[in-house]
Amino acid sequence: MRLLNPSYLHLAWLALIPLALWLFRRQAKRVPVSTLLFFKSLAREHQESAWLRRIKKWFSLLLTLLVLLFAILALTRPSGNIAANSIGAVVVVVDCSASMAAKDLQGQTRLDEARQLLKERLRSLPDQVVLSLISFDARPSVLLSRSRNRRECLRLIDELSPTPVEGKPDNALNVAQRLADLESHSRIWMATDSKPVADASVDLIPVALSEPLNVGITGFQIRHSPLARDRYEAFVKVSAAAGNPAKTTSTLEISIAGRIAQLREIDLSPGESSVLILPLEGVRGQGLEMRLKTAGDCFGWDDGLAAPLPKTKPLTVAWFAQKPDPFTELALSSLIEAGRIEMRKGDPAAWPPKEQPDVYVFEHWLPKNLPTDRPVIALTPLTSSGPLRTRTINSLPHDSVRSVQPDHPVLFRASSSRIAVTQTTLLDLPSSIEPLWIAGNEPVLAAGEFNGRRLVVTAFSPAQSEQLALLPSFPLILGNALYWCAENSDALADVRTLHTGDMLHTDSLVQWRAWNGDGFVDVSDDPSHGLLALNRIGRWETGENRSGACALISDAETNLPVRPADTVDAIQPAVPIITASAFSTWPQRLIWLALGLLLLESFLFHRKAVY
Repeated sequence: MRLLNPSYLHLAWLALIPLALWLFRRQAKRVPVSTLLFFKSLAREHQESAWLRRIKKWFSLLLTLLVLLFAILALTRPSGNIAANSIGAVVVVVDCSASMAAKDLQGQTRLDEARQLLKERLRSLPDQVVLSLISFDARPSVLLSRSRNRRECLRLIDELSPTPVEGKPDNALNVAQRLADLESHSRIWMATDSKPVADASVDLIPVALSEPLNVGITGFQIRHSPLARDRYEAFVKVSAAAGNPAKTTSTLEISIAGRIAQLREIDLSPGESSVLILPLEGVRGQGLEMRLKTAGDCFGWDDGLAAPLPKTKPLTVAWFAQKPDPFTELALSSLIEAGRIEMRKGDPAAWPPKEQPDVYVFEHWLPKNLPTDRPVIALTPLTSSGPLRTRTINSLPHDSVRSVQPDHPVLFRASSSRIAVTQTTLLDLPSSIEPLWIAGNEPVLAAGEFNGRRLVVTAFSPAQSEQLALLPSFPLILGNALYWCAENSDALADVRTLHTGDMLHTDSLVQWRAWNGDGFVDVSDDPSHGLLALNRIGRWETGENRSGACALISDAETNLPVRPADTVDAIQPAVPIITASAFSTWPQRLIWLALGLLLLESFLFHRKAVY
């Protein structure tokens, strides 16, 4: 047997108090009286020998000390020694990611079910088991570390709530394993709706739905239309969970400034996705709201999204050309007129510039060393530089081009059919730069990243290409390339959609038009120490005239897992995993013994005159 709280043993000094009272009790005094008849009658009724009275006094002292001893032992919580096959510690890991907010037909969330199952299991544990509690979404949080306070653990579990953040269980399991290694005979209990973890020390408590039905928004981006003023283009991806029982029909409702702008119906089979390109028209700064409606949908956090129409500044473009192509100049001029870019034009003699732009554009010329601090668009380079190896050739016309990656952002809305180009350069590209268009057997348009900077290269002459100048493809490609290269620049900061769980640097109050799973609400958050964890879905705006969008957009959370049929019975805690030992009830027994002795002493003192 061992004591779980031996620190209470110091209370044994309290035994000195009854000992002192017993040793220094008042002695009988001799008092003269007029007659002894009354006292003689009392002596006959209560005639006792001296040794019996002494035993009673010793017995009273013993009862008092026993009451004190049992009370102190109850506080120290005596427990039996842990057997070889017993569990000495349990690390409870609770999933609080977005998918744990999915509801069953009774309206119970996955976290509610996990909370109920964990409580029943924890109550069946012996008192000597050491408990730790970890919750996680994108980051693990240790709420209780190596404590035997079961009541505190249950209270913390009651306070848990799901957050609209994508879950990352691996980080939580690493922390749980480190806590488990600190105690002998440890187990990890993990309550989650994700797939089982292949680890012998982890006891999975599955709480996934048996028949989930969910369709959600898993991709979103908005930007200005490159060649039009006050027009925008929104990229939206809608996905259906693979566990859906059948094909579903969803309605996507798009509103701008509170008025419905578009309605789209989408039919999706289980596990299928649909990509929409939505043309939008409005004034920058107006609010865009999207709501996806699906009959029987059990998960609401991926059904709504709010974002502002971007208030982006024009991109600053530095254009250096050996011999400017007139059609390149025409395409850039159209972007200038639309308010999309600010142009700084120069010849090779003006290199390097005094001020850094958002994007460098080089045409028919490349500097000896490509800039490493800004993205680059190289149009028909005639010389080699850095990773680019080029060789000039005689004009080689091609009747058509083949699109290798039609979904690349540089080719967004640009048709690759009926395109005839005249190749003037052969490209030798590094492995990180991938061809987008191939004419014959050679790449004529490529894009990628090198040393952390984006790079777009063309190998054809617009002026010599038949009909290319008459089609909108070249201006669109050039505008797409500028936006794609400058995607991480400060000028396009308002265009980027942040993920829930990201950190926002701000010192002012953040106002939200937030999606709570059922509708849009207006709330505010006050950042602490200049940082705010984005745990809401919707449109945000600060007092520093900054705004943006935050969304879940997670394939992993939208694709709700299905509970395997063989685990349905496993979650019913009909038989406790651990049975309480006999020693686990000792504190209660000692308390009852102390109370019984206290009543016995009171009875003897009042009824039997033990004093």
